[in-house]
Amino acid sequence: MDFWLETGDLPLIEKANAMGLLFGVMTHPKIVADSGKELETLLEEIFPLQSGPVVVPVTAHDAATMMKQAEALFGFSDRIIIGIPATSEGMKAVYHCTQKKIPTMVTSVFDQNHVLLAASAGASYIAPCFSHICADDMNGIDSVRLMLRLMACYPKPAKLVATSLLTQEQVRECAEIGAHGVVVGAKVFKELTEDHPLTVQNMQHSVKDWAGAKKRRLPL
Repeated sequence: MDFWLETGDLPLIEKANAMGLLFGVMTHPKIVADSGKELETLLEEIFPLQSGPVVVPVTAHDAATMMKQAEALFGFSDRIIIGIPATSEGMKAVYHCTQKKIPTMVTSVFDQNHVLLAASAGASYIAPCFSHICADDMNGIDSVRLMLRLMACYPKPAKLVATSLLTQEQVRECAEIGAHGVVVGAKVFKELTEDHPLTVQNMQHSVKDWAGAKKRRLPL
C-alpha cells in the first residue's frame, strides 16, 4: 500500500522520504495558502525532497477551464497528477486528460457511482473520502470495499487512494481491505511512526546488556 502525505511541510516530507514511506504528496488550496508561498515555488521545493508525484487540484468548476488548468499544470511538470472533483464537469475534464495522457486523481468521491464514472473516464487514481463515508454510513468500510471490487472489473483499473483518514486505525482498515494507497496528514503520520514505548524499553535493556559484554572489534 502506498503512503501519500497531505502537506506542504517540507521537513515532514523529507523525513517521510528518508524512512522509505513516501510514495507521493497531495496538495490543496489551503496547504498552498498556509505555506505563504506561490504554488510554483512550493512545488519547486517539494520535488527535490522526494521522487514521487505531487497532486495539484484544479480550481475551476467548468470542464473547459479545468482542461486548460490541467494542461498548464502538467506542462509545468510531468510529475504533477491533476486533482479533479467527481462532478459531471469533472468527468469531462478527466476524459480529456486521459486522451492527452495526463494523469488524474478524481477527488471528493463519496459513492460507487463516482467510482464507475471515474474509472470509465480513465482516471489514474480514485480518492474516496474514507472517514466521511464511514461517518455517513454504518457500513462505510463495506462501501469502500465494493469500490475496490468495481474498479477491478476494468481492463486498466485505476488505483484507489483513500483520503480524509483521521486515525492510524483507519489506515489499518484501508490496508485490510486492499486499498492501493492512503493519504495521511501530519497528525496521523506521527501516530504511525512514533516509537512504541515497549520498543524504547527493549532498546534501553539492550544498551545495558551491551555495556556488560566484552569489548568488540566491530563498531557496536
